[in-house]
Amino acid sequence: MENLELEEIRVDDIKNYVKKINMEIFEFEIPSHTTRREWAVYVIKALNRNNGNKIVYVGKVGDNREGCNPIISRIGNHFSHNRIHSQMRNKISKMENSQTIDYDYKIFYSTFGEYVIENQLTDKDRVNELERQLNRYIQQNLESREDFNFINPYKGIGISKNKQVERSKLLTDYERQVLKALAERVTN
Repeated sequence: MENLELEEIRVDDIKNYVKKINMEIFEFEIPSHTTRREWAVYVIKALNRNNGNKIVYVGKVGDNREGCNPIISRIGNHFSHNRIHSQMRNKISKMENSQTIDYDYKIFYSTFGEYVIENQLTDKDRVNELERQLNRYIQQNLESREDFNFINPYKGIGISKNKQVERSKLLTDYERQVLKALAERVTN
């Protein structure tokens, strides 16, 4: 194919060349809502295509450091080869001696407001509590289930009662309802 003139290249030639060098062509869509800069909590649900194992990971957008990236950016980092950002890749390789390419992934998430730099400190505390509460709901839903492996359950060890009460005041009843609905959607 390398010696063909441009006008002589046919679709069949391209297909044969692609097969020969083991290239594949894929496509996937990125919905516009995944590019918004908003505080969010998410769940990654992964299904191992080889053995049917399911794993679940809970996270947030709006890091403990400065900033808040779109959900698509955060999810992409889970599969990065940079160990600092790639929690899914790191945990999968450790726990099952498998690779991220053995899994298909489904992302569930809910947003909780636009990122506004002036409100960062208050909103960061709130999104941290949103993540903890979602994690608790997922744990409750999976308590009697053996078909899921929850790879990052929140333990809440060493948190004083006063701190727990203070944190519980950060969320509204509506936010709790949304988190419960999100947890139900993931685990059903």
